[in-house]
Amino acid sequence: RFPGFKITDDLKAVFEPRSGYLMVEDCVSAYIDSARSSGAEIHSDESVLSWKPSGQGVEVTTDLATYQAASLIVTAGSWTNDFLADLGIDLAVVRKSLYWFEPDCPFYFEEQGGVGFIYETSIGNFYGFPQLNQLGVKVAEHTGGWPVTDPLTISREEDPRETDRVLNFLGEYLPGVSNRKQHFATCLYTLSPDRRFIVDRHPEYPQVSFAAGLSGHGYKFASVLGEVLTDWALSGTTTLPIQFLNLSRPGLMK
Repeated sequence: RFPGFKITDDLKAVFEPRSGYLMVEDCVSAYIDSARSSGAEIHSDESVLSWKPSGQGVEVTTDLATYQAASLIVTAGSWTNDFLADLGIDLAVVRKSLYWFEPDCPFYFEEQGGVGFIYETSIGNFYGFPQLNQLGVKVAEHTGGWPVTDPLTISREEDPRETDRVLNFLGEYLPGVSNRKQHFATCLYTLSPDRRFIVDRHPEYPQVSFAAGLSGHGYKFASVLGEVLTDWALSGTTTLPIQFLNLSRPGLMK
């Protein structure tokens, strides 16, 4: 049924028929449009410099202005260590490499039944998506990555060692995908110690809530995380069962 995937004797396969993928740029645009239609103001191309409590509310300073608000949601991604430094969360930021390769067989085209996949192998975890556009089959390694100290100054150049790892994976498990690279990009993971999200309210300033350490797999949960954070910002409580992701669980602090 899935001849494009080689399953070696040391692996077991699981098929999830309800799985899928998100077109992230389209999703972001839809979220922004929905927010604007509900009265939100979107401030793009504006860098946040700092925040601090102000009475029962908060004050946020950017490179353009200073804002006063009753509540604050911090979803700063790879900059979380800067904006929530007082919490002492042990977050690591790593650079990840993303590749797109030209397939030699039709098995990897979405219209031919191609599916998203992840392989957990002895040398690392690799994932990808079928060919959705002219770029080809997307493949990347979920494990590994370069340590990052400053997200603004990372190299966006290809690392031959990472490329070799992905090519070795393709040769072993996706034999119908060529080594003809169509595109390369990078992204950043912000990793929590246990690779689970951290979603909570600030222990000293309950008017501040945050989501951090999404560990490379957070975007697909953006809608429900947004609902939790909005609940806290507007009413101070939520009915969603979010306690298992709170800040007080063991092993999160430096």
